[in-house]
Amino acid sequence: MEPLVKWNGGLERKVALIKSMMPGEFDRYYEPFLGGGAVYFQMEGRNCLVNDKCKELMTLYRFARRESPAFANQFKMMCTAWKKMEAHYMGVADDLADITWRNRMGGYREYMSFVKAVSEVVDRITYSDTFGHVIPDPEDFKMEKRYQMIQEILRMEKLVDLDESDVEINIQLALKHSIYSFLTEVLNKKRVDMEIRMAALAFILNYSADVPFRKDECGEYRLPFGGKPVCEKYLTGQVKMLGSERLRKHFEKTVFSSTNALDFLKKNNPCADDFILLDPPDEVKKGAGALDFTPTAHKELAKYLLTKCDAQWMLLLKPNVSTMRTFKKSPVSIVKIEGYEKYIIRNY
Repeated sequence: MEPLVKWNGGLERKVALIKSMMPGEFDRYYEPFLGGGAVYFQMEGRNCLVNDKCKELMTLYRFARRESPAFANQFKMMCTAWKKMEAHYMGVADDLADITWRNRMGGYREYMSFVKAVSEVVDRITYSDTFGHVIPDPEDFKMEKRYQMIQEILRMEKLVDLDESDVEINIQLALKHSIYSFLTEVLNKKRVDMEIRMAALAFILNYSADVPFRKDECGEYRLPFGGKPVCEKYLTGQVKMLGSERLRKHFEKTVFSSTNALDFLKKNNPCADDFILLDPPDEVKKGAGALDFTPTAHKELAKYLLTKCDAQWMLLLKPNVSTMRTFKKSPVSIVKIEGYEKYIIRNY
């Protein structure tokens, strides 16, 4: 199965490599830093214990596990809205292209006349025509459409080389960006039902730029838009997977946790017949946030793995992590795969 969400630093492209280096036999599968769970979703039929310190991410998985109709329906509706925007684009493409070229030629003497022209066109794409269910607040969607399109046309004004195909692509992406930004606002509104917020999070993660998931100085999530057109087909598969018998059976054999990775391991105490896959976040030495991993955390994890862990384990670690020296002095296997930035460290 494919993972439900994309995650910064995810292992989607390394699943085959990692599986090829796993032990031939093991009982339970542990993953303390789950993230998108690319390897976990390949562990069908096994008893799995998975954890991530990001509570929002684990809440998302729990809603999917409970087969929450609200969560599944909202996520499906958001994916449908994304595709609908392509059809809506066709109805406004010519008018927005005309505004773009006119603006580049200095055709708008007053900024507000430019804003009015853009707003009148994008307002023809209504909330009710885009979203099948009511999500708070429809007025936000209108403002996001206006803002994203105005900003994109102003950006294109400064480009030296710009042809018609560039304008078409940029206008359509700006319209889709408005959906992404609107759903980001939904995610940050605590008064909105949690099922809707988690559906928005699932959608956002698939289209965000590859950056760590964290809050800004105001305590809100602001993940930069990444576009990721390759996700179009992928999202269709996710919609079909939600509520499927295959996913239900996989979730039945899984225990989800949301705590510190080391606390998770100590609490569950993996035994010699178990296997642990560890892919910790990059080491952060200054200004670490709640989801970051510090040198101290890396040191404590290394000590646990080398002196207190009976299970078989595989650790994925960048060469500049402070504990790399410790592992090089220990009786473990350290392998560097060409084309992969991390070392693969194993105790078997």
